[in-house]
Amino acid sequence: MTMYYTLVASLPALPRSFDAGPSPITASTLHHRLSILTDDDRRIVGQLSHFFRWDRQPIGRTDAEVIAMHRRLNHEIGNPLVRRLIEHRFEMRTLVAAVRCQREGKSLPELPELPVSDLIRRHWNQPGFRMSSRYQWLVRFCHALDENRAQQAQRHLFDELWSLWSRLDQQYHFTFESIILYVARWEILQRWASQNTELGEQRFDALVDRILGEACLEI
Repeated sequence: MTMYYTLVASLPALPRSFDAGPSPITASTLHHRLSILTDDDRRIVGQLSHFFRWDRQPIGRTDAEVIAMHRRLNHEIGNPLVRRLIEHRFEMRTLVAAVRCQREGKSLPELPELPVSDLIRRHWNQPGFRMSSRYQWLVRFCHALDENRAQQAQRHLFDELWSLWSRLDQQYHFTFESIILYVARWEILQRWASQNTELGEQRFDALVDRILGEACLEI
């Protein structure tokens, strides 16, 4: 559609990586550009944005609350791409939370209804749940934690999100999906830029809490 072409063409190019520089567009400008979308399209983008706001809120949640949110989103979200992005984020959340519980000697936590959850249950007592070859980012994440490099651990999480979502973006050209993936990657830029990098390792424990969260299923 002409509207999608016009909107995508109006959006400044994102950097090649999430840590390559500041965001090329402010939140207010992006919101203004998105206003040309139809009501239905804005609703879909709003669902994704709402999830991102929920995802980054620094509050403690129980496993049951996270699982309930996952089920609710599966019921409410019909757009296949938005569903895929959110499922990917929940998959990462689940793996990281399970690693934390495993390292702390806790019992197997409640897990969302995801394929990866079955693998975690099956290999709970194994390092990396025997998924190291499948999830290379998880290996790098754990190594960073072992070396008390919390910011690097956070970088590995964002890098996984950015890489996959950038590859997906190559499949679309001036479509609504292009806009969804732009908003998703813009969110990563915003979150990375908001990190206070000056305190470094002095804030290791606090930053790990931000990554992993208070509850087993919070990162």
